[in-house]
Amino acid sequence: MIEMVCITLLLYVNGEVASHVGHHKMVDCLREKRTAEKTHEGTEPYRYTCQKRLVEVGKDADGNNYIIRLLDTEDNPEVKAKSVTEKLGG
Repeated sequence: MIEMVCITLLLYVNGEVASHVGHHKMVDCLREKRTAEKTHEGTEPYRYTCQKRLVEVGKDADGNNYIIRLLDTEDNPEVKAKSVTEKLGG
């Protein structure tokens, strides 16, 4: 398991995280956010946001990093505080 802090595009549906995608730069995340907001389909209340989050990272078959899960959740406030102070990873 690899832990790192990265810029993460989050989709909240009804106040809960429905999906997340990692980015290396905030500008890339914001670009994807604008595209996602323009093309979003669905009737439930939703919100896209770019945040610096502590995540667990894995590698796919091609060796690319991807987010397995968010580690800094409301259920884990000690880790949540840690995520905003660490440097951005990878």
